[in-house]
Amino acid sequence: MNQDYTDIIQHLSQQLSSAIQEREIDLSDSVSQLDGFVGELLRIMGLKVMSLLLNAEAEQAIKEKKKTGSVIHRRLKAEYSVIFGVVELDSPYLWNKQEHKGNRPVQDKLGIKHRDFSKSLTRILTDFGAEESFGQAAQRFEEHYGWQIQRSKIRRKVEHIGKLALTYVEQRLEMLSKTFENLTAPKKRTGWNRILVELDGCHVPTGISVTKKTEELTPTRKIKKRQRARDWREVRVGFARPVESKKQRTFIALMGQYPEVVKHDLVRL
Repeated sequence: MNQDYTDIIQHLSQQLSSAIQEREIDLSDSVSQLDGFVGELLRIMGLKVMSLLLNAEAEQAIKEKKKTGSVIHRRLKAEYSVIFGVVELDSPYLWNKQEHKGNRPVQDKLGIKHRDFSKSLTRILTDFGAEESFGQAAQRFEEHYGWQIQRSKIRRKVEHIGKLALTYVEQRLEMLSKTFENLTAPKKRTGWNRILVELDGCHVPTGISVTKKTEELTPTRKIKKRQRARDWREVRVGFARPVESKKQRTFIALMGQYPEVVKHDLVRL
């Protein structure tokens, strides 16, 4: 999705702004709460747009399947949760008499299952559920997005994603383990078995002397006054030494990223 919708956004924004100004009385008295009010309107609008889009795509998928000879056998509904709320759409079960098999075009083509969550919503719930209890995650979600999701649903989704993540890590480790086992060991091993690395960072003021924009001159030399342009920069500090040796150690501080700091530390050992 890389199309530009600036013109549509501008048009709808102007319409919504005009409607609010016409319908709301004493709008100036509630300016501090206006963003929350507009945010709720945008959420409702987003839910409506998603409902129209998904139902249109579902209808198209059903029509395409009907062209192959399938007919509706059972009329079913599917509830699909997005970040704006729950969308309800038709998800019928079709039967193809010639092929003697059934199909669910909305589920098969669009990947929408009953009571499923969108990827964006799944990511949000996973982040919230991983950081806090499921009850607190449900409260936090409602505060941020304006509608409720039961904590039991958040728990099931987070646990499901956790199992998928665990499976991925296990498979990845197994693959790397096999790759490592197949490597030919060097004739002579060099370097240290274990290295202790400690990292830290801070901000330091830096600056350069630049000429002031004013025409003010110095009292003695009669040249344009200069000022120091200050800029705060991040400095990464790295300390490294072999675990087996406290004497052979090194450290470095530079304005770079942590991987670069570690690289310089290890090279200096």
